[in-house]
Amino acid sequence: MAKVTVSSARLKSMLANRNKNVKDLEGTLKMSVDLSVITTEDTEIEFSDIETLAKYFKKPWSYILIDEVETLPNKGQDNRTHSNQQVPVSADIIDELQVANFMLDTAIELFPDDKIKRPNFTLDTSMELSDVVTRIRSFLGINVTTQLATKDEYEALRMWAESIQAKGVYVSQRRLEDDTIRAFSLTKNNHAIMVVDTKDTPYARIFSILHEYCHILLKTAGICDLNEHSTIEHYCNEFAAKVLLPDELLRRELEGFNFSGNIDEDEEVIKDLSHRFRVSQAVLMIRLNGVGMLLDKSYSILETRRRTRKGKKQTSGGNYYRTKINAVGKKYAQNVFGALSEGAIGRTDASVLLGVGEYSVDRFKTELLNTSSRTAK
Repeated sequence: MAKVTVSSARLKSMLANRNKNVKDLEGTLKMSVDLSVITTEDTEIEFSDIETLAKYFKKPWSYILIDEVETLPNKGQDNRTHSNQQVPVSADIIDELQVANFMLDTAIELFPDDKIKRPNFTLDTSMELSDVVTRIRSFLGINVTTQLATKDEYEALRMWAESIQAKGVYVSQRRLEDDTIRAFSLTKNNHAIMVVDTKDTPYARIFSILHEYCHILLKTAGICDLNEHSTIEHYCNEFAAKVLLPDELLRRELEGFNFSGNIDEDEEVIKDLSHRFRVSQAVLMIRLNGVGMLLDKSYSILETRRRTRKGKKQTSGGNYYRTKINAVGKKYAQNVFGALSEGAIGRTDASVLLGVGEYSVDRFKTELLNTSSRTAK
């Protein structure tokens, strides 16, 4: 049977990057070779063993044979769970970071001029958000009328995602297998990509997109869970909430409005306002509490109720090509097809960059054009 030589340096670094050791693999993997040996010296092993390792790490078998240590992309400053605890980055998120980093490197190489477009001011956490919000919404081209005109949460999600993609940021919506992470972003050479979890509702994804956009503008992109863990995280949360629901919108739409004080009635009002403004109930209540329209006691009760009844997360089922388009983002996909039409890459390259089989490239393009056409109407 064929044998291959596995690099001990490569395998050892892959384990270390995933906070694993040989003992974690023993008993899990059935191999004909001693795992403690192949992590200490280069060893010739059966091809079936390299396939077993490849399956465990969710990598092509050739990836493990590279004779150099595995270097991960810069994870930024954040690495936290939903419960705000410092934990190691999981193997699943390492995979997602590598995918996002590959997309970013591809963009830098193939679309070098398509860089981040920044507003005409430098954002920092000392700036009052009341001054920032109007300028950011104007920069993104989203006004109150436009926001309220979206027909549902999915159209609202497309509006926010495409407005930010138009400013040079790649927006990838993918299913993140690690349930502790909801979003992350990477920046390099004035190019940026953000990844948000399709298990989240559209409203939650909109918040994630704006939260990560704040990270990118602050130049502090990284893994985050949207919890208020640090000054930057608190600022990014507040940025997202106020960009979604600026004072102007609340004044215009809720002038003279008061809650009844009856919790059951107010809960229904919150649900209606959430759909009307195309934002999550959580963000809506935070903003209404912040401007004094929802009293602390009522907010506490309503938020507890919201958390208690919180349903299952969304899944990314549905149209295969739409899912694939979301996974790389419309902007990235359009650039890939631009490079293909110019002869900079071939169909095989395009299929790899888009994450589909070569036979699916034409259908992917058709679906992408149809999606763009529907958005333009």
